[in-house]
Amino acid sequence: MSFNPNLTYFVERLQGVSTNTFRLESQNKTTASQNDIITFDLPSNAILNLRSLKVWCNASANAGSATAGARLPPIADLVERIEVSVGGIILSQGTNYSNVLLEAMNALSYGDCDSVTGHPEYVRNISYVNKLGAGAAKITGTLNEEYPVNGNLQFFCIDKFPGFLATADPKLLDTSILPDIRVRLYMATDNVLTTSAGTALGSGAAQVGPPAFEAGFAKVGAGGGKYTLTDIHATIEAIGMADTSYDQMISAQMAQQGFLEIPYKAYTTFQENHSGSSRFTVSTQSLDRVWVAWRVTNPNAQAAPIIVDGYKSSGAFIAGTYATDAAKVSGTNIDLGLPGYDVGGILDTNKEKYKAQYFNFVKPAANMKMQLQLNGAYMPQFSANLGELYGITRNSMMGAREAKNISFNQYLENFCVQCFRLNLPDSEYSRSICGLDTRAVNLQGIVKTDNASGANATINIFTEQTETLRVGPGRAIEVIS
Repeated sequence: MSFNPNLTYFVERLQGVSTNTFRLESQNKTTASQNDIITFDLPSNAILNLRSLKVWCNASANAGSATAGARLPPIADLVERIEVSVGGIILSQGTNYSNVLLEAMNALSYGDCDSVTGHPEYVRNISYVNKLGAGAAKITGTLNEEYPVNGNLQFFCIDKFPGFLATADPKLLDTSILPDIRVRLYMATDNVLTTSAGTALGSGAAQVGPPAFEAGFAKVGAGGGKYTLTDIHATIEAIGMADTSYDQMISAQMAQQGFLEIPYKAYTTFQENHSGSSRFTVSTQSLDRVWVAWRVTNPNAQAAPIIVDGYKSSGAFIAGTYATDAAKVSGTNIDLGLPGYDVGGILDTNKEKYKAQYFNFVKPAANMKMQLQLNGAYMPQFSANLGELYGITRNSMMGAREAKNISFNQYLENFCVQCFRLNLPDSEYSRSICGLDTRAVNLQGIVKTDNASGANATINIFTEQTETLRVGPGRAIEVIS
């Protein structure tokens, strides 16, 4: 037992294990649109794999104006808040703008949605979901992105749930020791959609060469886009064990210390127009991180998709007609687009990539400096510039080695997010609660900046804290926040 496990030879055997996946029907509705609430009850008396929860649906952006040129974001971004309650007691009330938090967490590291069912990229002309658009071979003009309603085939899946479902440990949760668990998904407003004036590559404003000027995909449309979800249901994996050794172990542990503890992450959000300093307050047993995300002053206005800096826009034409796929690509001049950096596409930019204004994180000013003030303490101990803030952020994130392959320019214009870690590195993996305890004295935090005045001044501050669910005999529960 004194040797490292990597040096020893052993195997552990667990008999009578079985797994299966169950379908969960929504308790209130199978269709949804902006501001609706979708409710699911999780199975009881089972060991559930919380990370396996998936909400399946079909989605379309065709509920509003027929000529809005509306496009869907990643499907998980259509959920703005996730609430989990146990026995009617709210365990995790969720945070507003959870979709903004999810995009901020994914801004600098690889945590993106599934490429098959998550709709990770914005569709311009031809959908990669089913190779069709608006019932035709491609989406033309200002038509919306839509998909056929098919109750026998769901194209999309929501499987990103910041908070209890994504972070509770153990992730295999025995629901026989808990009251009934209910999950509510609060749908986002239609502001998360984009609307475009046309489907030509780029904005059209700087288009070079033939064809004649055309309002492009990245040019703001008339607005009025709306989304709908249909054929909604969920699935989750449940695990069974034939012997009673696990139940006996749980009972013995509960008898020894009187309760079981399940730690999980909770988040609180603060949003305002930033003007030099922005305040936030939190009372928690463990403040682990503070996230700061910058957006334009009015991110709620439906705008055109934003071309991520360095990726393709208009300006590279070839001549010819392609009869083998004439329904999709034909004509005498076809715009292949040029990358924004070099013609060959440095850092894998020889392709199209877009973000919605709602989820685009852009610097307030290039010469901005920032630091946190936590009561009387400063973090960092100096006013840091954006390059130094990026280094602090990379050091503060979980899985810091999995950095996205982006440029400094893209960080400033599309991924400007900062993270400040207040607990020990990788302490989440060992279930250690070691962040700031601010329960005795309520923490007054301030985000202080220099040279940050400008149009891109909407600040979203997210505090990440560890809460604990205590489970006692008779399914008694207590939340330590």
